[in-house]
Amino acid sequence: METTGAERALARMRRYTSWSLVLMTAFFVVISAVGTTSTWYRIALILVGAGATYYISWWERMPPLWLTVPLVAAASALWTVSVFLLQSPISALVLFIIAMVPISQLRRHRTALALLSVVLALVPVAVAWLVWPEKLWVLPAVSAVACAGAAAFLLFLNRYAWGLYLEIDAARELAADLAVAQERYRFASDLHDIQGHTLHVLRLTTKLAGKLIDSDPDAARAQLAEADALIAETLANTRSLAFGDRKVTLAGEVANAESLFEAAGIACTTTGAPTPGPHEELFGLVVREATTNILRHAQPTTVTIAIEPQRLTVANDGSPATSRPPSGLARLAERFAAVGGSLRTSTRDGVFTTEAAAG
Repeated sequence: METTGAERALARMRRYTSWSLVLMTAFFVVISAVGTTSTWYRIALILVGAGATYYISWWERMPPLWLTVPLVAAASALWTVSVFLLQSPISALVLFIIAMVPISQLRRHRTALALLSVVLALVPVAVAWLVWPEKLWVLPAVSAVACAGAAAFLLFLNRYAWGLYLEIDAARELAADLAVAQERYRFASDLHDIQGHTLHVLRLTTKLAGKLIDSDPDAARAQLAEADALIAETLANTRSLAFGDRKVTLAGEVANAESLFEAAGIACTTTGAPTPGPHEELFGLVVREATTNILRHAQPTTVTIAIEPQRLTVANDGSPATSRPPSGLARLAERFAAVGGSLRTSTRDGVFTTEAAAG
């Protein structure tokens, strides 16, 4: 399966993090080996350090037990020897890197286990102090605590940063899914506008044709021809919507509304002239939705369409006393709000008014 750009970016980030930890561990192993005076101890440190360098590459997941147990045992033995021989105290970092990798994977008791590992690392120091109290054992003790803190900071900070990166990636995926859902919602809304408007007009046209078929067959055929033309236009609009090239104009929707109201015997008055603008399509959709709602839900005798720069008002009488804003207008109100505009509806004395304004 082909990987996406986001998946490739996540893989690059994972490789970058892994290699950073590996190279950093290798660097500290080399520094520790340089600070030793015993050849065989230097060889042992390099071998155990090589295991720790490989082991830290498991930072993202829990390392296998077959690898953890021998590495912890070897690093513990190496640290014990370094304490009694007073070799490079920074070698404690190798032990704590190995210890902190599995501890950082745990969800609970991580702090307690990290502190326990420090206490266990101080046991050889305490034993050596009891055996040779005259020697200075402060340096190994301080070194163990400092190396434990450095390893814990390195691993836990890395886990925290990686968790943040995964959250950002999840948020990106969520935003992409939301964008797809919003586009589907917009498409469904536009499809509802096209099909709902057409079906209602077809219902009126066929009813009128049915009434005229006996008294005026020619007029009935004319109505059916208009219905056929409307169906063809709707099919074209649907195809345009599917391919993203549908264009709604305010002038076209006003002319269509006037024609429909005239056919339904409703007086329509239009004031102002449509002018092209950045929000022309939204105003056109308001006229279309308002026309459909008037024909479907009201019993009007008059309709008034008032067009002003960046403002549109559609008012009709015959509105039901309990009328509520139709869902189509509510969806359009969200689109107006997104461009800094507004769309409001009100009912007073049987007159339903839709008022849209662009920002």
